[in-house]
Amino acid sequence: MLELIALAGLLVAGLAVASVIGVVFIVLKVVFWAVFFPFRLLFKLIWVPVGLVMGLLSLVAGAAIIPIVLAVGVIVAVLGALAALVALLVPAIPFVLFGLMIWAILKKRPVAAS
Repeated sequence: MLELIALAGLLVAGLAVASVIGVVFIVLKVVFWAVFFPFRLLFKLIWVPVGLVMGLLSLVAGAAIIPIVLAVGVIVAVLGALAALVALLVPAIPFVLFGLMIWAILKKRPVAAS
């Protein structure tokens, strides 16, 4: 039983050390954030025109590519519809041929007038 109490004491001591180290790192983070905040703000303000120009170029490129993408999409849709139609009709070919063969055998031939 004393071993478990000692283990619990070690656990509490370890958590205490970890929380002290965590508080130290949080303080350092706040200090670095406060010191470097003006630089971050300045770089973000400098980046605004660059981001706008890059966004404009992306918009122009997208507007130029849209007709090509739509044309390819229509072609793919048409080819897909044709492939689906062929996939539905191909299994019926033997039955159609069998029906035509029976029709050819059983059709009434015209009687010659005499």
